[in-house]
Amino acid sequence: MADESSLAAVRRKLNVTWEDAATEARIADVEASVSPALAARLGYPADHAFSVADGPAWPLYLNACLYEWSDALDDFWANYAQELSCVRALVTAPTAQDGGGDGAQG
Repeated sequence: MADESSLAAVRRKLNVTWEDAATEARIADVEASVSPALAARLGYPADHAFSVADGPAWPLYLNACLYEWSDALDDFWANYAQELSCVRALVTAPTAQDGGGDGAQG
């Protein structure tokens, strides 16, 4: 589940400026639908909570929420396929701590 600052960012992306229980429930449903699906495609654990700290994955998360809000998440996967592939490569790339990297020492 997203934290309050992430949900606020989603609300801004969706241009939701009002508050009512039905809208809040719909936003929670959007987040609950997008987060595990996007996490799986990017190589994160299913329970990953997206935040600005995710770097290039963050705008993908916000855009996926916008598409899901419009009942068009299937279009998101097609329209952002290249970006998803690039971010997945970044997320799943081995790091020097994992034993990957070029072995250079600084």
